[in-house]
Amino acid sequence: MKRRLILASPALALAGGARAQSDWKPTRPIRLIVPYGPGGSADQVARIYGERLAAALGQQVIVEDKPGASGGVGAQMVATAPADGHTLLLSPTAIMAITPAVRKVTYNPDDFAAVARLSTPIFTVTITNKLGATNWQEFAALAKQHPGEYWYGSSGLGTITHLSGEVLTRAAGIKMQHSPYKTIVDAVGDVFDGRIQMVFDPSFVPYAKSGKCRVVLTEGAARLPDLPDVPTARELGLDLKGFRERSWFGLFAPKGTPANIVTRLSEEIERAAAQPDIKEKLTLVAQTAHHQSAPDFGRQVADDKVYFASLIRELDLKLE
Repeated sequence: MKRRLILASPALALAGGARAQSDWKPTRPIRLIVPYGPGGSADQVARIYGERLAAALGQQVIVEDKPGASGGVGAQMVATAPADGHTLLLSPTAIMAITPAVRKVTYNPDDFAAVARLSTPIFTVTITNKLGATNWQEFAALAKQHPGEYWYGSSGLGTITHLSGEVLTRAAGIKMQHSPYKTIVDAVGDVFDGRIQMVFDPSFVPYAKSGKCRVVLTEGAARLPDLPDVPTARELGLDLKGFRERSWFGLFAPKGTPANIVTRLSEEIERAAAQPDIKEKLTLVAQTAHHQSAPDFGRQVADDKVYFASLIRELDLKLE
């Protein structure tokens, strides 16, 4: 287990703006559970927001990485924790809306209360340098010449990075094999060495900027300002079903957490997401600050469950 202690800072608290009107104050350190390993996108987002929450709430925020079972280990910990605001889950879309639709999980997505949306990951397709491909077209041509010989890595079965591989390879008409990792950080060396050929996690963008791998594709209405030479899926004629627009990181509490606690946490997240330094830090880890209040985020999660269930049926995606 990796634990990071985030201390409250009076200076940061002042930077966060006026105190929320909710009367709730934590009485002990808050455990922020990340259901994946250290160094990945979820861990990075947790540390960015955890620092600001600690400052605003006047309590330590302890980030605990609990990888395993495609996020199920960490999710189950929070689902069964006391509903008092002191144990929270940082969850991606997959845990709430994708994985339960394709495999048996140890937790119930209905056992959580949506607190706030935190960010939207920037979708990127990163390939190894070992193949010599310099763009998506060259990579796709090589993959078609070697059907079933190339691998794409994901952060686990039934995760959004797994679904990314399924949607993208089918849209491109190429056949690749799936290599699930306990945490996407475990895939870094394999991408560098060419043991796997493609990944989708935005945490690889800094590696690409240093020349250790190559980003060849992004998803969105326009090219990313930080990656101006990388085309979008739309430019390349690839239909990714719009599902990446529903990719998010969100904050959840155990079901039954009192409304004033949820409100206080959501308000502090809203203040944090509006701060220029938070936006900048998120951009550096390929995320966009994107706050939704507890009610709005709850409706988003419910809608995404329906959407992904339909998409998974369309793809006929089944996991053993």
